[in-house]
Amino acid sequence: MSRPASTDPHRSRRTAWTIAALALLTGVLGILVTLAPVTADDPVVNWPRAGEEPTSTVLPLSPYRPLQLDATVPCATLAALDGGGGGDALRTMPADLGGTPGEGLVVAVESGTVTVTASGRELLVEPLPAGDCAYHVSAAAGGVRVARDGAQLATAPALLPPQVAELATAAQGLPQSAGLAVELHTDARFESSPTPLKIVLLVAHALSLVAVLALAWRHWRGSGPGLVRPRLSGADGVVIAVSLAWVALGPIGIDDSWYLLMARNATESGYFGNYVSQLNAAENPFVASQYPMLAWGALGGWSLAWMRLLPLAYGLATYALLRVLLATVLGRVGQRRAVPWALALGHLVWWLPYGIALRPEPLIVLCSAGVLVLAELARRRESVGALAAATVVATLGVAVSPTGLVAAAPLVFALPWLWRWLRAAGWPQRAGAVLLAGASASVMTLPAFADATLGNVVEATAVHRWYYRSHPWHQEILHYAKILEDGDPGAWGKRLPVLLTLAVLLGAAIALGRRAGTGGPLGRLLAMSAGTTAVALALMSLTPTKWVNHFGAVAASASVLLAAAALRSPVPRRAPAAAVTLSAIAVGVAAAVGYAGPNLWRPFADWGMPFGDHTNLNTPYEKSLTTPGVGPVDLHNPLVWLAVAAAAVWWARRRRRRGLATGPRPDRALLVTAGGLGVVLMLAVFSYAPLRQYPGPSLAMINAQSLTGSGCGLAGDVRVFTAADRGLGPPLGAAQLRGDMRAGPLPARSLPGPVWHDDVAGGASTGAVITPWYPLPEDAGDGRIVLPVSGELSGQRVALQFRVGAGVRTIELHPGEADEGWTRVAAKVPAADGQRPNAVRAVAEDIVTGPGSWLAVGRPRLTEPGRVSEVTAGRPVFADQASAALWPCVDQIAIANGIAQPPRMRLRTGDGLEHATEENTARPGNGGTLAQVDRTVDWVELPSSLAPRGVPTLDWGHIERAEYVHPPVLVDLRVDHERRWGWEQRPTLARQDYSGRKFIG
Repeated sequence: MSRPASTDPHRSRRTAWTIAALALLTGVLGILVTLAPVTADDPVVNWPRAGEEPTSTVLPLSPYRPLQLDATVPCATLAALDGGGGGDALRTMPADLGGTPGEGLVVAVESGTVTVTASGRELLVEPLPAGDCAYHVSAAAGGVRVARDGAQLATAPALLPPQVAELATAAQGLPQSAGLAVELHTDARFESSPTPLKIVLLVAHALSLVAVLALAWRHWRGSGPGLVRPRLSGADGVVIAVSLAWVALGPIGIDDSWYLLMARNATESGYFGNYVSQLNAAENPFVASQYPMLAWGALGGWSLAWMRLLPLAYGLATYALLRVLLATVLGRVGQRRAVPWALALGHLVWWLPYGIALRPEPLIVLCSAGVLVLAELARRRESVGALAAATVVATLGVAVSPTGLVAAAPLVFALPWLWRWLRAAGWPQRAGAVLLAGASASVMTLPAFADATLGNVVEATAVHRWYYRSHPWHQEILHYAKILEDGDPGAWGKRLPVLLTLAVLLGAAIALGRRAGTGGPLGRLLAMSAGTTAVALALMSLTPTKWVNHFGAVAASASVLLAAAALRSPVPRRAPAAAVTLSAIAVGVAAAVGYAGPNLWRPFADWGMPFGDHTNLNTPYEKSLTTPGVGPVDLHNPLVWLAVAAAAVWWARRRRRRGLATGPRPDRALLVTAGGLGVVLMLAVFSYAPLRQYPGPSLAMINAQSLTGSGCGLAGDVRVFTAADRGLGPPLGAAQLRGDMRAGPLPARSLPGPVWHDDVAGGASTGAVITPWYPLPEDAGDGRIVLPVSGELSGQRVALQFRVGAGVRTIELHPGEADEGWTRVAAKVPAADGQRPNAVRAVAEDIVTGPGSWLAVGRPRLTEPGRVSEVTAGRPVFADQASAALWPCVDQIAIANGIAQPPRMRLRTGDGLEHATEENTARPGNGGTLAQVDRTVDWVELPSSLAPRGVPTLDWGHIERAEYVHPPVLVDLRVDHERRWGWEQRPTLARQDYSGRKFIG
């Protein structure tokens, strides 16, 4: 039992009271840190720019509404507009915006009447006064007010400030627009830095925490054996080699780029925000993993391979800690040659699918491993000091992500001996230990509140809950339902470790209550790891979201559990045959269901993958064809695992007849076979895929190039087609029209050049067009013909026809679904029998009837291939949250100062994931950070392709050029600062009238 280092009772009590006082001071300092003031940014936008006339401009705020807006509209400006038929003197949202009307501010005039509307409410309707006057609209937390020359005309105290996506005026270019002006304070509530007072408190808290931990470790070090250093093994070399190779080979997670963007944007905004959705609310208090990502990215760039060195380090450190744990718990048994190999198996089964991610889980696993080791040391020595250190590490795990609660699981099993210690200790020792626990947990304030306040964290939590669906603990079944899906979340490599772990837990549950044969070091390791894993899975139910990647957080104890079960069956030796059979059935079923998952690893890592047709994944049946197998043997066939169990039984009987040890029982044989095959198969498919894809690009090749310093991700492997220097010749003849099809501009969808469409009121909504022939230049080369199409595209016939000699070659195009703007479809200029075509024309036939089923096409255009860098160089780019890690060299847009930088180019993920990635940023209901950008832009896709292509894949991705309704951000911006105390909060963003989203739980 832990005792003070000194035998002098008075000195021991004095030291205990000192620990209590230091712990209390540490806790108080931690609280003061959360309440201490910060220096908050206050960005101020002025329009028009100083010395310039009012010019309409795109200004996408994120969050959508300013904290304060002041607009001045001269009566002379309104009179000038009224004289020309009326118009909007000031508008902050596009006029043709769908959805909820009136989200912005509009000051308009028509027929001598001035109208002011803001945030969905009409505030003022009055005759335009004669003479020199000016209207003033002010909006802030206290509501919206309209005044004229100082006289208040209308007020709406509960009305939110209007949304702002643009500052537009119909008076642009008029002399009378002089005096039209807007000043607004954007909402940058989470952008702050610590004041000197807060820095002093942070340093004092850190020093106090270190002091109390050091004193507690020395005073309550306990007695008994310490940790055991393991011997090196060949298994260690295998784990290191596989881990290093996995940096290049391993799959990219759908969220990897998302977390990378959070860290990357912090270099501009000064805080870790969501970047993609939830109004870019701060991620505090769960930001501990973002600080090393920020530092690492700033040091060596933002490529996937470079950033993966962080989870590589976390994984190797986790494995080293678990080696120490097994050597310590097992004692002499830990010196067996099989022990490190069993741990290597358990570690790799979990680490290969989950461990190389840029998500928080790899750091949580490292924290969990640290807690396991420290908790075991505390148990062996009954050391309260070691337990305090374990509490610190567990709390740091929680500071990474809500899923980090799993890091606290080992602490649960310290409660029995800690309770005995407290009962035997005196009051000074008890007070010191209890306060020490609180002080240890206060380490949370260091990463969580370093540059944030309590008010920030409260508001960020409310925003996350409002704009993202949260699930209570009793819906934890969703976690398991997700991993059994037939799509990418249920990939076999992700399923297998989870289901094998659950099967072993079932075997351990069978062993409960059976004392015979359950002792010994291996039995204790099994019980400890099973209990810890079960508690960790239970704690995971408290996380508000239910994504498959969360399972990776339990990998530390689960890896130990699989290793222990590989060394010794969880079912006691003398257990009834029914118990042994049930354990084997559980593992066999887990293996079969695990391997029934599809071999899908989108995005990007799926290129070149074996098993099934990865270009046709439209139905569950087609996805089921991608499940893995060995030759003709499907690994999800239960007969395979029945055969493995039968072989284990036969082998055991054969050895028994010879008087030898029976060897592994069926459950162990199944576990080792399924786990070992899983590791080998993961390495095999991810090694085979890039070889099959070669010479086309692959994730492995991109990572390898990045590590050698010779690559910019996908930029070197994608060709984009832009207008050729020598385009098509002038049209030969006229277009052939049928039905409602006619030539002329398309309402509300402008396009340079001729347009043919059948958007005719009262028409039959059907028709056809054959455009004139357009001569091709002789040096068309590898060019592509691009055809703009719009309208209801699904089910229509669209084709390009090439004139080759005396014949015509037709290439059918597939434009996809309906589109709100113009979609570009393309076809390569063909070459047949050495003959190249000399002209091209388009054929379009509208065969779909019904409301809104019209079809439109523009003239074909010749494009030629170029590098992506040629269209992105010097331009702000948005590479989306699933692909940004593969575009490290582009100038990624910043979301800072309450403004989303309008991108000139957009790089989007393909692989059939387009809808999901676009919706996250553009939908106001998600708090999409680029929603205001989306309201002011038309995206024009530029045809692109991989070069060389490799094996057939789904669309690799998309390159799009922005066409804004006005030039972006023609404003003056300055950043003021204000002092804000930790308890102060701005008006909340978590309300329905802010963006129209209802709270859905």
